[in-house]
Formats: sequence, structure tokens, C-alpha cells
Amino acid sequence: MVKPRLIDAYFYAILLGSALLFLAPIRAGELPGYDDALYSHIAKGIALTRDWLTPSSNGFPAFEHPPLYIWIQAALFRMFGFKDAVAKLPAAVSAIGCVLLVYWLARRMLADRLSAVVAIFTLATTAYFIKYAARAMTDLPFTFICLAAICAYSLSEDDPRWLLAAGAFTACAQMTRGLAGLALPMIFVAHVVITRRRVPMVYAGAALAIAFAPIGLWYAYQIHRFGSLFFETHDGWLQREVYGALTPAWRRYTGLPEYLWMISKSYWPWLPAMVVGMVAAIRNPKLRLLAVWVAGFLLICAAARSRVLRYMLPAYPAFSILAAMGIRRIFSERRILQGLQILVPALCVVAIVVAIHPQRAAHAAEIRPIVMASSDIAPGERIAFYDQGVPRYDETNQLQWYGEHPLLLLLDRAAFETVLKERRPAVMIVDQDAYRDWISGRVAHQVLVRSGHLVCLKLTG
Repeated sequence: MVKPRLIDAYFYAILLGSALLFLAPIRAGELPGYDDALYSHIAKGIALTRDWLTPSSNGFPAFEHPPLYIWIQAALFRMFGFKDAVAKLPAAVSAIGCVLLVYWLARRMLADRLSAVVAIFTLATTAYFIKYAARAMTDLPFTFICLAAICAYSLSEDDPRWLLAAGAFTACAQMTRGLAGLALPMIFVAHVVITRRRVPMVYAGAALAIAFAPIGLWYAYQIHRFGSLFFETHDGWLQREVYGALTPAWRRYTGLPEYLWMISKSYWPWLPAMVVGMVAAIRNPKLRLLAVWVAGFLLICAAARSRVLRYMLPAYPAFSILAAMGIRRIFSERRILQGLQILVPALCVVAIVVAIHPQRAAHAAEIRPIVMASSDIAPGERIAFYDQGVPRYDETNQLQWYGEHPLLLLLDRAAFETVLKERRPAVMIVDQDAYRDWISGRVAHQVLVRSGHLVCLKLTG
């Protein structure tokens, strides 16, 4: 018989160790240009302008993603300032929230405190999960919201009023990641059908209304305000990320095996136990929600054009519970306790080491000197940007997050020459080849700084 106090000790040790593991790294390193700096500079704009309804990027409306995540970032920026750690804070806090909810859900579904502890240990030691807990991206907040929706749906088996909470969390999921949030109603409906569960239609209808009302109202506002511009911008993003063509064309049908292959390569050492747990969940009607949960996100990710493993993160809490089920079937209780006696202190030691010596990724090493060199330019003055005639959103996102100036993106030779001729904008950022071929020795200018493959200069004369 396992002593409850021992299980509680393991729970608190894992919770504290994982909190340290998730929170400590956010104070080190800079924001990568793709997605982190994008969301952060949009949220920065909201915090400065207080225009909460229409997020914008570089002076243009940003319709690609619903705004809940950047609203959270913007609120934190107003409270704590524009810092990299603040930008990453929602993901780290969401990761801690996932640990707590996985423990609660595992205890509820498995009726076993030891299995719940094993579940949160597997989640807290999953490298891919840890990685995105220190990123200023939607993935971990979206995962937490989806997990909260699943927990509320589970509680609705005892009290149907919890369906309203499940609907509210589904609304938050859609306001965070748009179409990806549709996985939740798919999961709930599929589970009801598979288990032949009777759901009061009054609560089910109200939950659906709650789930779709916020995203519908936000889209309606943007369409009313911007009309065709909204459709053009949003459709362009959908073409790039969701339903656009793939090369070769047959890859349209390979999404499911691609995701299964990515999971099979990355979810170690817990993959074998997770597979055992999945088989057990499929066989047990009371645990089929876990299998439906995984299948729902697998299918919606496989249907999209983009194939990125992090899109599957909302299924990782289910993976951890399934892995705990598998471990309970593979090993005896005594072996599991012996393992926890060694592994839980090891997790805490690793967390302390990470807290003392966090990895510092210099993602903006090339951009920071340019931002410093342009700090004397009048606020609001536009800077021209040219890098081999391509948008380079990674660089431009970082320039707008770390800097204070809107950018004029030059995507062809004609636009580049127009700026050189008119001397407007006076400040330019160009790649080394363009500087050598078209500016050096030909146009009067002052080099403000050279950084990596970029040159920041001011046109004179």
C-alpha cells in the first residue's frame, strides 16, 4: 500500500521542479524572429496604441490569427514593460497549469494517485514540451486552454452545467488559434457518439453558442470595418498555412503518417508506454476520451497544409496520461516507486542547474546592434529595409520588437533605386551584397553600423 504522504511529496517535488524548469529559462535568450517576435511586436503595438480590437503589424492590420494570445501579452507588457521574459511568460505559466490539470484529470480518470504522479512526471520531462514552455508563442497557452476544455467536458458527465465551461474554453481556444480550436467540438461530438452518452440539448446548444460567439463577433467586426481587405489578407494566410497546394501534390494525403512519424521519432523515452496506454484506453469505454482526444488533434493537424510537430502539443497532456497507464501496466508498483525515488530528485537537480545556468540563445545578435544604431532616429520615422529582395519576416519582426520604427519593405530593384534617388527614407538597412553593388562608392551616405550580413546606413547629400 502506497502511503498518501509519499505520493503527495512526489507531487509537490515534481510541481516545484517543473515550475523552476519552465520559468527559469525565460529570463535568458532573445526572441526568434518567427512567431515569437511577430506576436510580441503586435502585442507591443496594442499596448502602446490601446487599439485592442484591431491588431496591426508594421502599420497594417494583422488578421492572420485571432487576438486572445496577443491580448494577454499586451496586458502583461502594460504591467511589466517590453521585455523578452514578459513575452515568454504566458507560455511558462501555461506549462505549469498543464502539469496541475494533468494531475487532476489523471486522478479523476484513473482513480489512482500514483498514476497521476507518473503522468505529470512524463509531461515535465518531455523535451518538446519543455522547449515550447520558454517560447513567446501560442502553442503552450493553446495547449492549456484545450486541456481545461477537456477537463470541463469530463466534469460534465457528473453535472451537465460544466458543458458551459467547456464551451467557454473552446471559445478561448478559437480566439487563440482559430481553426485549430475546431478540434475540441470535434472531440466532444465524437466522444458522445462513440460512448452513446446522453447530453441535455439545452446545455449542449448553449455550449456551442458560447464556443462560437466570440470568434464570430470578432470576425464580423473586422469584416464590417475592413471589408474585402480582411478576406484578402486572411485568405492569403489560409492558403499559405491551411489549405494551399503542396509540392508534390500527393503530399496532401500524407499528413497523418507524417505526424505519426514525427511523434515516433520525438516522444522518447515515453513512446512505448504511451502505445501500451493507448491500446488500453481504446479497450476501456471509460478511458476512450483519451484516444478520441489524440485522434481529434491528429486529424485536424493532418488536414492542414503545414506539417509542424508543435501543432500536436495540445495532445501531449493526453500522451502523458496514456504513458502513465502504460507504465503502470509494464512495471510493478514497487519498481515505479523505486524509479520515482531516483528520478524525481534528479528532475529537481536538473531544474536547479537550468535555473542557475540557463541556455542563452542569441537569436537577435545581428539585429540588436542595428536597433541601437538607429536609436537616435526620430520616433515614428520609417526605415527602408532590403535583404536580397525577399521579405525576411524573421529580421523585420525582430526590428519591430526591439526597435521603435516602422519599416518600408523593398522587394525589388525599382523600389530600392527609388529610395536611393529620393533619399527618403533617409535610413536604410540593406544586405552586404546590395551595399557593395549599388551604394558603396556611388551614393553619398554614412554607415551607422555593420552587423552580420546587414548594413545600417543613412543617406546624405
